[in-house]
Amino acid sequence: MNTRFLATLRAVAHHGSLAGAARQLNLATASVSDQIRALEKELNTTLLIRRGRNVVLTEAGQVALGPAADILLKVDELKHLIQLGELSGHLRVGSIATALISIMPPTLRLMAERHPRILLKVVPGTSTHLYRTLERGDLDCALIVRPHFPLPKSLFWSEIRREPLTFISPSNLPGDTAEDLLRTAPFIRMDREAWTGRLINEYLADADISTRDLFEMDAAEAIINLVAQGLGVTLLPDYGIRPPLGRSIRKLAVGDDRYARSVGLLSGRGPSEGLVRALATAMGEGLAQAQ
Repeated sequence: MNTRFLATLRAVAHHGSLAGAARQLNLATASVSDQIRALEKELNTTLLIRRGRNVVLTEAGQVALGPAADILLKVDELKHLIQLGELSGHLRVGSIATALISIMPPTLRLMAERHPRILLKVVPGTSTHLYRTLERGDLDCALIVRPHFPLPKSLFWSEIRREPLTFISPSNLPGDTAEDLLRTAPFIRMDREAWTGRLINEYLADADISTRDLFEMDAAEAIINLVAQGLGVTLLPDYGIRPPLGRSIRKLAVGDDRYARSVGLLSGRGPSEGLVRALATAMGEGLAQAQ
């Protein structure tokens, strides 16, 4: 459908005559008449009828006028945005909890500054849950731990940050090495079935370390809180871990990049690809500025 014909219909409705619309649009009256007839043919209905020297909209013309105005407004907005080079639209982003408090804040600040016309909806969840939600098409992208299985060709991975596996204990806990403390102190374990828990299990198995487990949960912030209270030690990827207010902890990186956690943006093809690229750029720059 030619949007110029919709603009002609709007002009005729405003002026009440073909001649008045022709003057506004800088067209011949015959051209205005031809455009209205072409629009009527495409819609298979009569849009105008003569009433004396003027023309008025039929009932079908009145029905068409509102949607036509909406379409023309969207076309004007599109032209304006293209001229400005400004991205716009809705973007549904999933995020694991640790990224939500470390990667997302500077990212959202940059997105607000650079792309204020992008409306972001951020959905928290575990990597497993967000992956499945993305597969269903209910998210445009997800900031998650890299899956431990091969990705389908329909999904694309962009690493945002590598987080070194780190031993964490109360600052006043005596002990010579992290390995000794893992074997003897109570161990607060990341859920074995979580993707991060699988990585920790792999390290413990390769290092031949048997732990004395106290708690097991998929909640990194809660684990840090328990460690800071002196209840045990843990292993976690260092996402920017800080002790709870008024308490202190000791951190010691494992020092082997094979056990570092890869956190990145997983997305698929679709109309939101340009918005996802803008988000990934903001994530990278936000992290660089925070260092």
